[in-house]
Amino acid sequence: MDQPTAHAHFINACVCASQAPADLDAEWNAAKAKLGAAFPNAGKPDIQPIPAANIAHTNQLLNGPWVGHFFAAGGTWQGAHFMLVEIDPLLAFQFTVGDGRSKHHGAALGQNPSVVDLLPICLPLAPPSENFQTFSSPNSMMLKARSLNVQNFGGGVFNAAFMGIQFGVSLPFVHVVRHNGRCYLHNGFHRALAIRKAGATHAPCILRDVADHASVGIHAGTFGATLLESANPPTLGHFTQGRAYDVQLKNVARYLHVSWADYVIPDE
Repeated sequence: MDQPTAHAHFINACVCASQAPADLDAEWNAAKAKLGAAFPNAGKPDIQPIPAANIAHTNQLLNGPWVGHFFAAGGTWQGAHFMLVEIDPLLAFQFTVGDGRSKHHGAALGQNPSVVDLLPICLPLAPPSENFQTFSSPNSMMLKARSLNVQNFGGGVFNAAFMGIQFGVSLPFVHVVRHNGRCYLHNGFHRALAIRKAGATHAPCILRDVADHASVGIHAGTFGATLLESANPPTLGHFTQGRAYDVQLKNVARYLHVSWADYVIPDE
């Protein structure tokens, strides 16, 4: 990060001992000192097929009623493949990866896990669930979730009888996308970090090609395309090899709020 972006990140996302500019500069300089040299194969991971002995797992996922339509003709992921992709060289657009969440995903893993061990974590066969609370009043309702995987998927009229928003849990897969010949981790940062720390070098994942930066996942709240396409971009290796700066992140929660009203007015 450049200095202004780093200061804003420390202040807005992290618990800092001091927010004095000189102290934030010291944190920024310490973070830069940990980065080390550029990864020579950044964005160019080793890619291998899923072993034949494990194809039954991916076939079951393809035929699952909750995700099969994504892979079908006309689906969002039509043409995607299941592959084993090397973790460290993957480009990482996220600023942070939560160590606690990562440990949650890797809690049951032993050292040097096999593909059989990794598949249920990286490509689970059942939809995830997350805890949330709801609070209601006569004309509104609010949902609070500690997990940011609970998301608003848009609003509308449902079944000709309900009007509002649809929410759910984001899909729980390790997902790699390739744009202009470079591979990015699109989803599954906590899972990828967990299995790499357990000793796995490659992650079973969904791999697909995308046409633009927005489809990669790059936006105003991530590292920018210019940096990610440079000769020294941020990678998963910065997280897995201890080259990312340790910070205490602020606790956050997602709130979804819906309100409604009923009017009777002249229709002229």
